[in-house]
Amino acid sequence: MSQNSSIEFEHEQFGNIVVQDLTEWNGETEEISAVENEWLDIASQQEVTATITEFGPKVTLSRDTQEHLAVEWSSNAQEAGVEKIAFVSEGIKARAVSSNLDVPQEIKTFRSIEEAVNWAKI
Repeated sequence: MSQNSSIEFEHEQFGNIVVQDLTEWNGETEEISAVENEWLDIASQQEVTATITEFGPKVTLSRDTQEHLAVEWSSNAQEAGVEKIAFVSEGIKARAVSSNLDVPQEIKTFRSIEEAVNWAKI
């Protein structure tokens, strides 16, 4: 578990798929830069073809947060060059994030990590 910021987060790699656990993140953009940097380092590895990010119930997607994610995560995704990006959450949080990204990758949202991993394997 990484603790380079005020939130705890984790990246796990399953073959060519990276799963990012942001279930403890509350949506504050000041807390997310260490997560973004680590994600970019991992997702840029040649063998990584898909990433999955899971949001928890604590996350609040304010206008500022959505704008930050749209700019930073779109840029990072284009730089990393992965083929697929998935977001997992209960409710509409995953859809809210995915709809704001401007990337060439295939993006999908899911309600469970298992569903997202199965999709990413294809």
